[in-house]
Amino acid sequence: MRDEFEYDEDFSFSDFDDEEEDDDLGVTFEEDLYLMIREKLRDTVQEFKTQYPMLKKLENSISSFKVNAKNTDDSKFYPLAAKLLSEHIKPLTAESEEIEEIYNNLQQDISRFKNQRAHGHEGEFYLS
Repeated sequence: MRDEFEYDEDFSFSDFDDEEEDDDLGVTFEEDLYLMIREKLRDTVQEFKTQYPMLKKLENSISSFKVNAKNTDDSKFYPLAAKLLSEHIKPLTAESEEIEEIYNNLQQDISRFKNQRAHGHEGEFYLS
């Protein structure tokens, strides 16, 4: 019986587009944008904190940030979380030009919650 089985060489697992399925795991635009903002902040701080020691304050501020908005759907929760995060780090802008620049660049990404077609910030001091 084993000899009767013919392997179809045309069939290949590499033809299966796994990436396409991974793109849609139930993540909303708002959640994806918020996670991207957090990732950009984290990466920027990691990249530049040795060069700009004031960024350690920003790092502490970001890591202590928590949002508690129960019973809120994604379309409202993530824009609210981004706005609150922005307000949370805004006082640090007075202490450092670098933090102020990061804050201003962050605002461009936050504006995408209202206009999904808007281009977020891509640049040196707020990594993409």
